[in-house]
Amino acid sequence: MLNSYYKTYEKPLGIWYLHIVEPLLTYGILEDQIEFVLYKKDSKEDALKKIQEANILFLPGGAPDKFMERLKEYELLDALKNFDGIIIGPSAGTMIQFNWFHISKDRDYKKYSINSGIGYLNDFGVEVHYNRRKQQKKSIRRVSHYHDRPVYVIEETGLMILKDGKIIFQKDAYKYYEKGKKVYKKNKIYA
Repeated sequence: MLNSYYKTYEKPLGIWYLHIVEPLLTYGILEDQIEFVLYKKDSKEDALKKIQEANILFLPGGAPDKFMERLKEYELLDALKNFDGIIIGPSAGTMIQFNWFHISKDRDYKKYSINSGIGYLNDFGVEVHYNRRKQQKKSIRRVSHYHDRPVYVIEETGLMILKDGKIIFQKDAYKYYEKGKKVYKKNKIYA
């Protein structure tokens, strides 16, 4: 199983290799400037060194709860919390950036859950891959009653850019709940 995981990150045609590297190349980042931390392939020490030497961290998607387990197993949370460069993350890589995040019930997860994250962000929460599914709406409502921080939805084509913890740009990402009340209106921009 790990071998098939490693193949997805192999140069030049691994699916995750291409998914991560190709967009970075468009911003002038060179292939030889990109290093991956691969679970069970890199040692804890090598993973820590790669993080400490990085200018940009790309936290990939996948299973956010498993991602956090692996970060703890590799004892990387302190290094990540102290990282002061640029942090990018789609899907699970977005979710784990919060002090806590929720996981909605879907085909991969049989039940809703609240989980601890890295802690870069705490002023709002997100629902990634938002496509108006009933279970997503139920989870967003539930999490909005759990805590009064705003909850944003990020569609498949969406993104948010933050600086110093504040949203400075968003595309196909909308405030959905605030203080336990639904405020979502498609095509209205919130910040």
